[in-house]
Amino acid sequence: MVTISSSKASARRRNGRIKLVAASAVLLSLILIGFYLLHWFTSSVLSSGSSLNTTGGIKGSPKSKQRILQSLTNLNDLVKLSPNNAEKESIFLSTATKECIPGRDDNGKEINPTTHRRRECLRHVPLGKHILTGIDLEERMKRQRPRIGIMITPGYISTTIADWIGRALKQTGDSIHMDIEIITTAHVPVYGYGKSHGYSKLIRVVTLPLPLAVNDAYYYSMNDLTDNYSNEGSNGSFVIQNLGAILDETKLKYTAKPSSQTVGSITELLLRWHCRLSHVAAHTAELTLTLDNILKHPTDTLETILTFVWRQDWEWEGHNHNENKSEERDLYPKIWKGAAEEFVASKGGSLQPLLYQLSLLLQDGLLSSDATLFGDTLQRSFANEMTKSKDMSSWPCPSFWDGVDNDYSGAAYKIANEMTPNCKDDDPYARCTVKKDRCEVKKDAICK
Repeated sequence: MVTISSSKASARRRNGRIKLVAASAVLLSLILIGFYLLHWFTSSVLSSGSSLNTTGGIKGSPKSKQRILQSLTNLNDLVKLSPNNAEKESIFLSTATKECIPGRDDNGKEINPTTHRRRECLRHVPLGKHILTGIDLEERMKRQRPRIGIMITPGYISTTIADWIGRALKQTGDSIHMDIEIITTAHVPVYGYGKSHGYSKLIRVVTLPLPLAVNDAYYYSMNDLTDNYSNEGSNGSFVIQNLGAILDETKLKYTAKPSSQTVGSITELLLRWHCRLSHVAAHTAELTLTLDNILKHPTDTLETILTFVWRQDWEWEGHNHNENKSEERDLYPKIWKGAAEEFVASKGGSLQPLLYQLSLLLQDGLLSSDATLFGDTLQRSFANEMTKSKDMSSWPCPSFWDGVDNDYSGAAYKIANEMTPNCKDDDPYARCTVKKDRCEVKKDAICK
């Protein structure tokens, strides 16, 4: 009996060990499966831009943004604008990012070369002429609003950013019961001061590196700029209506690659556009935003935008709205950081659409390491344009139509048409007094 009993005990012990080993194996398998699922989730779901919200209001893994920023750096290193003269590239970057910030740039000793007076950052709020409508002065005063121009070069990147800025201004404007008019356009302001171009303040969006801006403008012009675009008609024709236009894989795949001549022409057009905007920054309140700053610091960038736009320093035409201006200037400054954080963290403040556009453009073959033709052409056109414009300092700047073929369906023609100044006699705000602007509208590059 004792022997039998001991055998049973041994069997029970063996069975217990077997069950323990089996349970351990199951537990180990579950742990391995868990690690696998976790790895798959972080590497596939988050990095692909899921709906999870992360720091800075950008949906998806921060690695997505970091990869794009690294790609921008690589592109900048790959295609040098002026490989034999780094100073030329520095001059271009300085001109393309020139600003005029009230309270900062108008407090120094800088002298305006045109007026020979101390530099001003004007914030004129126009009444509007309303020549054809017959609205009297009192009624025009009731309708008077600051006019904020969001100035962009044609492209999916810039329109996406402009849409982001516009929604933020609309939301914050509603919260403080301040009514402004937001004009998003690629058309440069006419030559002259605030009473000529009709803008109160300007926000310039700068897409860099330049090869990316050229590529973006090309695809945008070939897919989302109509062949029969006209400068005739109402002022609304100068406002970009479809800020939701996106570049998708189909457009990228089936759009023919640009010729060397087209790449060169677009490069020149972009430099001329920035030449014009830099002249405006000599006297009109203008804030410049670069792509990399928006990606790296979306909240800080938006806080800067809100502080710039909502600073109560308007110069109202026709009646005195400037009483107690010093008190008005400090009305809201402390709320903009919180407002920026709230908007960027919201669904409407996500920069995921911008990241999507960038990811498509940066994977395009034109910007790859073997695209030597693209880089060589861009460098030659950059050098020629810098010489022609006296390092982007000439006044007036070279014509948008200089060197552009009269091909209505061509990318360069459509982009030039999109950049020409808003110069019409019946416009209620713009006062076109410089002959060069009238020639631009007529597509007359010589302008005798």
